[in-house]
Amino acid sequence: MTATTAAPHKGRHEATPKASAFTGVGHLIGLALRRDRLRLSIWIAALTSMMIYAPNAIELAYPTDAQRLARVNLLKTPAGMMLGGPMFGIKETDLGVMIANELTLTLIVAASILAILTVIRHTRAEEETGAAELVLSSVVGRYARTFAALIVVGGVNAVLAVTMTAALASTGFGVVDSAATCLGVTGVSMMFGALAAVTTQLWRTGRAATGAAMAVLAVAVLVRGIGDVIDNSGSTLSWFSPIAWAQQMRPFVDLRWWPFSLLVVLTVALMALAAALEGQRQYDDGIFPSSGEHPNAQPITNVFTLHVILQRGQTIGWSVGLFLSGLAFGSMTKSLLDAAESNELLERVMAQQGTDGVYTTLTQFLAAAATAYVVSAVLRVFNDEESGLGEAVLAGAVSRWRWLITAVAAAIAGSTVLMVAAGLGMGLGAGITIGEPQTIWRLTLAGLAFVPAMAAMAGVAALAVALRHPWIGWLAVTFVIISLYLGALLRLPQWLLDVSPVGQTKAPVDYSAGALITMAVASAALTLVAGAIYRRRDAV
Repeated sequence: MTATTAAPHKGRHEATPKASAFTGVGHLIGLALRRDRLRLSIWIAALTSMMIYAPNAIELAYPTDAQRLARVNLLKTPAGMMLGGPMFGIKETDLGVMIANELTLTLIVAASILAILTVIRHTRAEEETGAAELVLSSVVGRYARTFAALIVVGGVNAVLAVTMTAALASTGFGVVDSAATCLGVTGVSMMFGALAAVTTQLWRTGRAATGAAMAVLAVAVLVRGIGDVIDNSGSTLSWFSPIAWAQQMRPFVDLRWWPFSLLVVLTVALMALAAALEGQRQYDDGIFPSSGEHPNAQPITNVFTLHVILQRGQTIGWSVGLFLSGLAFGSMTKSLLDAAESNELLERVMAQQGTDGVYTTLTQFLAAAATAYVVSAVLRVFNDEESGLGEAVLAGAVSRWRWLITAVAAAIAGSTVLMVAAGLGMGLGAGITIGEPQTIWRLTLAGLAFVPAMAAMAGVAALAVALRHPWIGWLAVTFVIISLYLGALLRLPQWLLDVSPVGQTKAPVDYSAGALITMAVASAALTLVAGAIYRRRDAV
């Protein structure tokens, strides 16, 4: 008998190619796009639609040069500079210049938030919930998840650049200047997406990573605003904010492309830093070590206290941010009064409303930001339910009703701290600059007047949890911000503007007991309905 050696079957037991650090990127991109196809489509459609609607709205609202000049003069006030963009003193009543000045900041903030949330969602959040373990059990490179998330964000920004440019150009503007405006917006967005990739490596939780990236965005907005208040065309301080780099491209005025290169360089540097940091950390860990367990900590005696402790870091961070923002806003009061002496339109506005009208507007802006805190705090119940963390609480003697209601109560308590901080900061800034100490307690009280509005938003968020649709809560936040920032510009009907709880609060100009009581009752009703639905439905 002779031995024979069978030829191996090709393709059945061949060694697989050596996996690289980026293996699996393509599959992860497809998975991310499939998961977020609806979410991203809505964002893209909303931002693109803004580029069509806003020019037509401005042209309809301000058809003559005289009317546009009056609006330009109003925007040259410190508050206007904070909320808009730099003025270059050239063709200021041109429709394209007005669009670039008034709309760019809003679009940058919106697109940057989208980028931050998308990167965190597909990186750190998946590690936190354990979903990333399923991905890593396959052949996936070390940097694949982060790289895939950045490619998705880059693709979204590329689509936005094209669609927004086409939308703006379709209204009659030049293609080159339209493209520059939109590339500036998406360039800053991409930079903050890369920043989110860095914060993902630094902190162990998605909430902390998101909060850090959002805090940098808020600082960038504040620095740019203060810098432009110092000099309407942009001061040296303005250039410390990447948002100013996009605005300093000067579309429709004196277009220049070199500031865009600064965004490209910073984005690439942040991506490289994210890769370097990811190579230094372990899975489900951060560069900054967590505090770990505290065996000697005081026991948590009730569910409300648990919610407060879970939100403690977020509450402190938001309070500091709103206090500093309020301090900056309040310190501009003296500049605003000085500007009124040489600005006839502003002088008339101040004569009719006084400084309280300005304080009301600025406090509303801070309150609109605080609604994001309230909604995210309540929606934590839904996130914990999805991840399974809520089971540990509900397995004890805690009803689902109590779990949700106490989350709403904790969010309202946290928002009270936030609005006190915002009002106190603004009061200190204004009181010190104009020499009126009584302004401190007046504006602190004005901040507290917005708590019923925060409670109403908490009720909406509770209903979103009960219905398993967290997007309802974020839709409410988006509506409040858009109605406040762009309501007049977009000529939204008054009945729609009146739906906003923040817009309904006019303190310190007016403390309407009817409006405050109505919002408190609406909050209680929404929360009770949400609790009843949540108690009866199945777990996620």
